[in-house]
Amino acid sequence: MRRMILAFVCILCSTALVQARPWQHFGVKEFGFIFDVPPGFALSQRSDQGAAFEGEKQAFLAVWGARLGKASFEAEIEHRMRQDERDGWRLTYRRLTPTWASYSGIRGGQIRYVRAIQVCADRAALFTINYNRDEKVPYDPVVVRMVRSLRAEGC
Repeated sequence: MRRMILAFVCILCSTALVQARPWQHFGVKEFGFIFDVPPGFALSQRSDQGAAFEGEKQAFLAVWGARLGKASFEAEIEHRMRQDERDGWRLTYRRLTPTWASYSGIRGGQIRYVRAIQVCADRAALFTINYNRDEKVPYDPVVVRMVRSLRAEGC
């Protein structure tokens, strides 16, 4: 019984430590947005517009800003969805509003989730995360937190 209690306490402590790993704050001032990068993702590329991060088990995260130009926010996102479909992604969820959008799809053994928000009237902030289909359940709360963290700042 004592060993069972000790094992349970060890599991609880290790779970708390994993959950306590810090998220990295990221933003691009020129595009007026901030975002939280989940634990386990390491910076692999950075530019003036955004960055790419690599995670475990071939997970990939990109976050960037874009100028909308003459296109509306909705037209820009519709274009991105069509491009993903041409690239072989089967979109399974789409939600598009005048100021934010989310969509997801599958291709082979991968899931792609995209979130975009309009910032500063003439810009958009976006993130795309790709991860293995068998990692969907553990990634669900991660994606929810990333969606909540993507926001305008400094317009």
